Amino acid sequence: MNRYKLASLLLLGVAALAQTTAMAQVVPETIVYNAKIVTVDDDGFTSSVGTIAEAMSIRDGKIVALGANAQIRGQAGPNTKQIDLKGRTVLPGLIVVHDHPYDWAPGNPYSLKKVLTDDMVLFRYVKGSPQEQAQAFPGVLREALSKAKPGQWVYMVFPLGDNYEYGIDRSQGRIFQLINRDTLNQMSPNNPVVLRDVFTGMMVNDRAYEEAKRIYPYPDLTSVQSGGTNAQGLEQGFRWMFHEIVMRDHYAQLKEIHRLELSWWSGYGVTAFASQAYTPSNVKVYNDLSRSGQMAMRNMWAWNWRENVLLGDDYVSNASVFMEGLGNDFFWYGGARAAQTVGGGCSSLTPRTGSTGANQNCAYDPGGQNYKMLYRYIKNGGRYAITHTTADRDIDYVLEIIEKASAEAGMSLDEIRAKRHTFDHLTMSPRPDQIPLVKKLGMVPGGSPFYFFENSPRVLEQYGEQAVEWVMPKKSLVDAGIRSGFEIDRPLATTDSLTVLWTLARMIDRKSPADGKVYAPNQRVSRELALKTATIWGAYYLMREDRLGSLKPGKLADFIVLDRDYLTVPESDIEKLRVLMTVGGGKTTHLVPSLARELGTAPAGAQVELGGPASRY
Repeated sequence: MNRYKLASLLLLGVAALAQTTAMAQVVPETIVYNAKIVTVDDDGFTSSVGTIAEAMSIRDGKIVALGANAQIRGQAGPNTKQIDLKGRTVLPGLIVVHDHPYDWAPGNPYSLKKVLTDDMVLFRYVKGSPQEQAQAFPGVLREALSKAKPGQWVYMVFPLGDNYEYGIDRSQGRIFQLINRDTLNQMSPNNPVVLRDVFTGMMVNDRAYEEAKRIYPYPDLTSVQSGGTNAQGLEQGFRWMFHEIVMRDHYAQLKEIHRLELSWWSGYGVTAFASQAYTPSNVKVYNDLSRSGQMAMRNMWAWNWRENVLLGDDYVSNASVFMEGLGNDFFWYGGARAAQTVGGGCSSLTPRTGSTGANQNCAYDPGGQNYKMLYRYIKNGGRYAITHTTADRDIDYVLEIIEKASAEAGMSLDEIRAKRHTFDHLTMSPRPDQIPLVKKLGMVPGGSPFYFFENSPRVLEQYGEQAVEWVMPKKSLVDAGIRSGFEIDRPLATTDSLTVLWTLARMIDRKSPADGKVYAPNQRVSRELALKTATIWGAYYLMREDRLGSLKPGKLADFIVLDRDYLTVPESDIEKLRVLMTVGGGKTTHLVPSLARELGTAPAGAQVELGGPASRY
């Protein structure tokens, strides 16, 4: 008998006595049985995942009890739905602490093709390498313009390869370096045109730029001349151009695009995520979907809108503090970054001679606007959450601000720790000497495998092996007793094989797809610890560990069913695991055809309904 089974049976025997009375009084709506239910009810810093049960009962969206098959099935009433999983593994729903489904929806070809019609917005999707896309671009644009009415929007999306290979390896350049903007203007004098890659790049023609200025005349959003910048001269334009400009007259369709995107991501096993709300419609769409019961994932959101104008005002800053925790179980407020810009290559290390690295782009330089604004926000009691941070020097400044501003506000250490301030990506932070202060302040960092494997080769070249140890140092955080979360921060819907579990596997092997090498292998963590970052520890980041992150009586019934056992498959196969079923609050949000046939019910979820990879499972 393995150690998981033995420990679980002992715990179940004790728990069964306490559950007996309660179970006798509750008739569950659903029972899942004959399964390997990995509860992750041990949130400690060992590889113990806690109790493993055979069956689970659910009522009103919450877990009633877990235990042995006979014990739990004995609760069933005449109308209880019983699901035989035939030994399959069940995990808590996955939690991603920094991601942007709201950003990725405008690049998802499956949902855009379903929702957008040519009489509304002319949407075109151009596949291939950047060079192939640039070659095809003029013909695709001419075809779209031939069907366009004067003034009608043309919206073109350029993916970064079937497996995001042109996002991981950027040596072939980016699409907007290969398209001449003068040519774009000459080809489209009568129609506004927006070109968007699936990450953050955008190019617009003059007609689109003038329309954006007319609708959103905020100086801090549109004052920069339209030119060769990433966002084509529009501050954060890639985020709000589609939502607030292109789709301004099509709110019902915009909401449907985002309903489908949330459903799509649930197909990867994600049941909750954290993200900043980047546009006014972000708040409205998610609020409407949450109130109508149409969100397939839960979202803790943070402020990200004209911070330099708004959060610098004490009234707005205090209102933000008041809002923390407000909302419902699907959409609630979690804090702000309180900064106009985000950090770049802000390192304490000196780049090697001849490298392209530089100590620059520090977001929180002492005396700067961001430093002062974050200081005021922390002093007012705000939570620093869901941020884009890169190298270690910015973390020095953030830690300094939190300590000094909290002390000036008269906060005790327990009050500071209760805020659970965060910082994300861990591109080159925290340094070993920063870790004790991160722990003292009770911070819950994130950690993105995508930033790890994309940046490790560059960090090694620019700063050397020492700095690579600072890139997503998960093992160091575990050894220090610091809970950290799991990030993705990439548009997976445009890829054929990359999934959330594929990304999680990079935390376990620390292998970079860019060159196949393993970077800082001593920072690898076990599969069990990786699972905790994506479940119970992520729930701490979302300030919802009382109801999310593990499978326990009284918690929300968010769980996934896998095709193979996460705990026992070869480590190299973890990235290949498939999510057969996702359940959020007791409701099925994703169900692949093979398991649906076995259960005698209909498949479900956007990945299946729209013909994504899961439709073939």
